[in-house]
Amino acid sequence: MKLDSVTRFWMASFATGSVMTALVVVGMTLGMRMSSPPAEIPVKAAVSAWAETMCAATGRIDEEMEGLFTLDSLTGDLQCTVLNGRTTKFAGLFRKNILQDLGVEATKKPEFMLLTGGAMFPGQSGNTQPADCVVYVIDSTSGRFAVYGVPWQRTQAARGAPQQGVLILLDTGMARNVMLRN
Repeated sequence: MKLDSVTRFWMASFATGSVMTALVVVGMTLGMRMSSPPAEIPVKAAVSAWAETMCAATGRIDEEMEGLFTLDSLTGDLQCTVLNGRTTKFAGLFRKNILQDLGVEATKKPEFMLLTGGAMFPGQSGNTQPADCVVYVIDSTSGRFAVYGVPWQRTQAARGAPQQGVLILLDTGMARNVMLRN
């Protein structure tokens, strides 16, 4: 079948127009992608681990260091250990037994969860200020939870001096609104 010159002209024009349109769309897409900066998503992450008798989590203590929070489920001892950035040895140790704070009954076996979260306390001043994170302890059997702060001394940390103290109970609460029967 032979095409007349008018039909060939319209087919060629259509093909050329389609190619030109596709090139314009590709060019505009590339131009828009190259002109806008990539989105930055700030990420603050904490790692949490659980075993039958021990929980662990990490949390930011200050601009330079994170702390390792551990909770012994057998004894109720919560502690935060912090590395010294200059010596690469542990130089901060903060402890607290949490059983009384959570009202754990001696006959019950608690099942703890341990989480950290970022915290800023702008009204605090002086040498001892709370660390940049708090640690949450949850007893999943009762639904009770507590939050603790680390009394961090930034000037001592800057000098590389060791420090220790007691984790500070900030508040407690209840996640479960009904009592469960055993």
